[in-house]
Amino acid sequence: MGKGQSKSYDFTGESVKKRSGSKKSNGVEARTSKTFDPDTINSPQSGKAENGNGQSPTRTSLPVTKEEPTKDTSADDSAVNSEQSPTDNKQLQGSNDTPQESVTETVEKSDSSQVVNSEENTQQTSDPPVEEDNTEEEQKPESTTQGPLEEEDLDEKIQKEAEESQKEAEDLKENQIEESEELVTKEEESALEKDTSEEPPKESLEEPAEDHTEEQPEDQIEDHTEEPAQNTVEEEVTAEETKPEQTEDSDKEEPDNRTGELVQQAAVSVESEQNPEESVDKPEDEPEPEPEEDMADIVSGVVCNESDLKDGDMKEFDLGEGKVLIVREGSEFYALGTKCSHYGAPLVNGSHCKGRVRCPWHGACFSVKTGDIEDFPGLDSIPKFKVEVDGGKVKVTAKKSALADPKVQRTMCKASKSSNKKVLIIGGGPSSVKCAETLRQEGFTGEITIATQENNLPYDRPKLSKAMDITADKIALRSADFYSKADITILKQKQATAVDVSNKTVTFQDGSSVPYTSLVIATGGRPRMLPIPGTDLQNVYQLRTPEDANQIAERAAGKNVVIIGSSFIGMEVAACLVETARSVSVLVRGKVPFQNILGLKLGAVLKKMHEDNGVKFYFERGIKEFVGSDGKVTEAVLSDDTRLPADLCIMGVGVVPATDFIKGSGVEMTDRGFLPVNKMMQTNQPDVYATGDIVEFPLFSVGDKNVNIQHWQMAHAHGKTAALGILGKDEPIRSVPFFWTVQYKKSIRYTGYGPGYDDIIVHGDLEAPKFIAYYTKGDEVIAAASLNFDPYVARLADVMLAGEKVLKSEVQSSADGWMSKFEKLTIKA
Repeated sequence: MGKGQSKSYDFTGESVKKRSGSKKSNGVEARTSKTFDPDTINSPQSGKAENGNGQSPTRTSLPVTKEEPTKDTSADDSAVNSEQSPTDNKQLQGSNDTPQESVTETVEKSDSSQVVNSEENTQQTSDPPVEEDNTEEEQKPESTTQGPLEEEDLDEKIQKEAEESQKEAEDLKENQIEESEELVTKEEESALEKDTSEEPPKESLEEPAEDHTEEQPEDQIEDHTEEPAQNTVEEEVTAEETKPEQTEDSDKEEPDNRTGELVQQAAVSVESEQNPEESVDKPEDEPEPEPEEDMADIVSGVVCNESDLKDGDMKEFDLGEGKVLIVREGSEFYALGTKCSHYGAPLVNGSHCKGRVRCPWHGACFSVKTGDIEDFPGLDSIPKFKVEVDGGKVKVTAKKSALADPKVQRTMCKASKSSNKKVLIIGGGPSSVKCAETLRQEGFTGEITIATQENNLPYDRPKLSKAMDITADKIALRSADFYSKADITILKQKQATAVDVSNKTVTFQDGSSVPYTSLVIATGGRPRMLPIPGTDLQNVYQLRTPEDANQIAERAAGKNVVIIGSSFIGMEVAACLVETARSVSVLVRGKVPFQNILGLKLGAVLKKMHEDNGVKFYFERGIKEFVGSDGKVTEAVLSDDTRLPADLCIMGVGVVPATDFIKGSGVEMTDRGFLPVNKMMQTNQPDVYATGDIVEFPLFSVGDKNVNIQHWQMAHAHGKTAALGILGKDEPIRSVPFFWTVQYKKSIRYTGYGPGYDDIIVHGDLEAPKFIAYYTKGDEVIAAASLNFDPYVARLADVMLAGEKVLKSEVQSSADGWMSKFEKLTIKA
């Protein structure tokens, strides 16, 4: 417990012109989504718009404030602090308010004390914006012309809608299954029912209560192909016996689409389907199903006029008892599902640019032509429906079941004994799962193994700090059945200890060894421990697993809680525990929470938010030691010798790369433990790839400079890129960083790469709060953060992805001074 001298340690710590609105044409009503956004804060005010004056904010209605970056030395990499760890320098957008270029500690990272050696904790982001890409968001009314609903009303309303939608989906499923009785076994019917009717966990905090829990396993559908009815059970296409065209000295894993068995084909698109019902392995002499039965799940009708949408527009329209999102590009019209497959956000409130629709909440992108997910977070695609334009009328044909389900899984193949390829993925985070799925979707028929250090299936880690009583099975990215059907092996409690690149094997702590032909290292970070007395006392925690979260939530009730570090994870934990704990105290290195990343003014907004809910801050102080009695912590001693009563302490002081086992392997590593990779996520060793929080990769938006970004969203992108690299289908990483945090049911979105910003320009009302902040470096906008200001951040991400630059001069006088650049990108003509 440390007697004698001890050192103390510091720690670092909207309304826009709607492209879619309600409008009637020839008896067809276009309406916006009824879902709710977690950003909603104020009570609805009859007849008032979001800006309180009945109108959307304009260039003259938004007050502008300019914040000079603080010139403090708190960003010193040598400081041991909770928001910036020495290992995180180059990384995150942890840009400090100082014009210094370094900012390597990510907030996410600091709070991410939740990550474990072999797990990718995207939550903890070392990059500036703490990617808490994590939050279970409550959906907001699409229309930006009416005040947000009371937060307390959201759960009840959303749950009611979810139950109605679920019941309808179950009824449709039951009818469909009866039609497919001859084609499916009872076991398959049971699995299908479970996949499609499973309700989202009620524990999920700020997420819509609808059936949008992150990545619930569902049957997969093939992209770019006509899809069978969503309710038809998994299809198995017998693999043709063809030899894999692969030479022994080939460095790439060649996909063998010919030998793959298609699995879990849960089709929802009816595009180009002349025959909505396609049977699986149906004998030629079997009679066709009755037409009446075939059409029971089909709905078709005119939803709007051509003139209702201009080039680049997207709007929602009614179709039967559901809704579709209509997107216009030039003279072409596309019909898609209305909700993001990640957390169910209304896509109509997002951004449409260059053939993709971007989610307003977390930045996931979907192709308007196929519905395929093209950027992340999330694993599933969205439905795509058939569109016909005739005589100025836009007609859509869709499956009712697809209208009720926002998720579509792409067709995957299975392993083939004829392949001798073995892909080993170390780590159980999102990049691991995305890599494995992409391999199967692209026709890879070799063995795929994911080895995770935890005793859980890969799960949605960002939820741990928001719904701390949630269990791992409730937030699993995919079910055990999903992995089994796709022939993806999950090895639990496997901690890697050594890599032998010469013999292509990985050794684990239990003494076992696993061979590979291609290796993907995705071990994420491990929580950083402060070298102070008392860290070994009972009830001194680091949040990194569901079990940690559960214990913290249980033991915090009625107790004095002290949180070391004001990282995003730490502050989300504070918001979660303040309702049940006796007291919640937070130690902050700076003058406000998130000072280095968001700046003083935005940090002050969040400070007030927490203080209004009962959180007590201790600013510009560090921790000296923990004092205990009978082996349990009782006090936290601060750097100024202040003593706080502490029944439970949580250290959110960052993470370091979990890459110690790589040393001596020949795989290049920086002095901070990160693995440099190229644009295909390949290390300096042949057939060895690395993804997620542990890598430094070339970021296109900063001239391919190597950076470390620990965002949930970016980890998904890494996994996909690595899989394509393994297959020889090189598709260089190109994704705009995007993260979010939810506290007290208010969500801040952040996009861009902010380290080194030298000025902050804020538009909007910080008191409301409803604002957007632009982070500039020189004459260029390099990042932005917003609250209640959709879809500005999503649109800015699209402009950045297109390679366009937004200038500081374009945002100084108005929030939307750059919007003309976005509008030009959306017009196809």
